[in-house]
Amino acid sequence: MNEILNPLLWPSLVKVLIIFVLVVTTSRFKINLGYCIAGGGLLLGLWMGHGPMTVASEAVQAMVSPVSLRLALAVAFMLVLSHLMKEGGQLERIVGSFSRLVHSPKATAAVMPAIIGLLPMPGGALFSAPMVEASCQASPDGEANGSLLAAVNYWFRHHGEYWWPMYPGFILVVSLLGVDTLAFMLVMLPLAAVHLGGGVWFLLRRLPDPPAEENPGVGSVREFIIECAPILVMIAVVVVVTGLGALWGEGGPPWPEGTALIVGLAGALIAAAIANRIGPLQVLATFGRRDVLMMMVLIAGIMIFQGLMKSSGAVGAIQQEMKAYGIPTLAMICLLPFVSGVVTGIAVGYVGASMPLVVPLLAGMGLGDLAYLAHGGLAFVCGFFGMMLSPLHLCFLLSRDYFKCTLTSCYPYLYGPLALNTVGLVIWYLILS
Repeated sequence: MNEILNPLLWPSLVKVLIIFVLVVTTSRFKINLGYCIAGGGLLLGLWMGHGPMTVASEAVQAMVSPVSLRLALAVAFMLVLSHLMKEGGQLERIVGSFSRLVHSPKATAAVMPAIIGLLPMPGGALFSAPMVEASCQASPDGEANGSLLAAVNYWFRHHGEYWWPMYPGFILVVSLLGVDTLAFMLVMLPLAAVHLGGGVWFLLRRLPDPPAEENPGVGSVREFIIECAPILVMIAVVVVVTGLGALWGEGGPPWPEGTALIVGLAGALIAAAIANRIGPLQVLATFGRRDVLMMMVLIAGIMIFQGLMKSSGAVGAIQQEMKAYGIPTLAMICLLPFVSGVVTGIAVGYVGASMPLVVPLLAGMGLGDLAYLAHGGLAFVCGFFGMMLSPLHLCFLLSRDYFKCTLTSCYPYLYGPLALNTVGLVIWYLILS
């Protein structure tokens, strides 16, 4: 009875769920989501029994950590790059050149975020969102609603999380499972195909058809490549810097982790400024735009919440509670990553938090056997589902923010694709195991 009456004694899972509800609810009253998330993190730290000074110190440490600063810098660069390419008309030219190649705005809305999604970057949804918007502006019934466009942008950019070896979450799960990278890629590729198929069936079909063009013109691959120069520069620089780091030898390169992405974005900024004839002062002024500054508030809020989730012991406590309740092994394999995905909202977060507990549950299986790969893939994808539903997922928040809609209005568009993915995951798991 005392545990029920005393909120301090409530299970950590209950505390986190209540705070999630509070964050989502308060954000609907036109309060900046960054403030809501940061407030939720501070409340969680206090509710988990940490003192005010400790919580404040942990929040500051989370906000100024190297990871947080790199994330903020990368997102700021991406947002400014997006502004330069949009205001210079380059995004419209990219969409236009691709549309003339395929003559399908719906295909453009899916392919653009899918291509951008092959280069893992914090908040990359912000980069592809203007492209999705530009491809779907014209329709007989007016513009497609923002919630649907946000869902399209969010969904199609995440196919790479399943199988693309440049994603940190994928690299980490392969390492923790101790399996061959290529083998795990082959296991995950069919699920990535289902992911894309679900997006086509449940999302693209709902986009309005644009009016027919009398003379759409003939597309040029060369034109498309030239217009994509900033993106290609970014990819090239990231690959080159990453390759140099891998070849550096013992001790690794002298530059900090994440440098490749920052340098790549800087190169893309220069390429975009040159292509659109934008001067240095205008580029610098773009960093001071209100939407850029508000995005920094959002990033700070997310990092504070994630930092306090970790430092308060909430994630570990939730995992121990589920174990203590006697939940079956298969359910543990599914639920631990799923809950971690919802709680952290990032692939590295749910893999790092849950897989060290899941891997020992697979100890009776032969390393590299199909059954072992099936269970490892099951855990990984369940965490992915949780991450895709998380109100803390940065790409979800950035898509929602760009298209000026609410999280609750976006969720209904995700249920169909996720249901199909769930069916595909179960069937594929049964086949493999």
